[in-house]
Amino acid sequence: MRLRNLAVASAVALAGVGTALSTSGTAMAAESCTSGYACLYYNSNYSGAFYRQYFNIPNYSGYYFSASASGSAGAGVAVKNNTASVDNWDFYNGIRMYYNSNYAGTSQSIAAGGAANLNSSLKNENASGKFY
Repeated sequence: MRLRNLAVASAVALAGVGTALSTSGTAMAAESCTSGYACLYYNSNYSGAFYRQYFNIPNYSGYYFSASASGSAGAGVAVKNNTASVDNWDFYNGIRMYYNSNYAGTSQSIAAGGAANLNSSLKNENASGKFY
């Protein structure tokens, strides 16, 4: 009886570990930048919370950073006027960040597959972003 209980307890424990591992693997995948997206980061050098952009956004108002594999600093903060760096995982299109909404004002381009810290005119002063 004791051996049978030990076998059942071991099987339950192993099933729990397998579930925990598969869940954490899925969560990590959702926290990384992936091909086809431009990832905007709260901090310089592609760290902290991020926002994965897939389409043109004329006004970042209403969009928020989420925790990433690079950290959670800035999670829940608005993307508008709070972006410090961009890592472009779209290998076919560049992205241009703009100072004003509706793709106006000072801008900075990040090439397809490129990455950059935003310059002093745009760091924490971004209002829109458009692929080109």
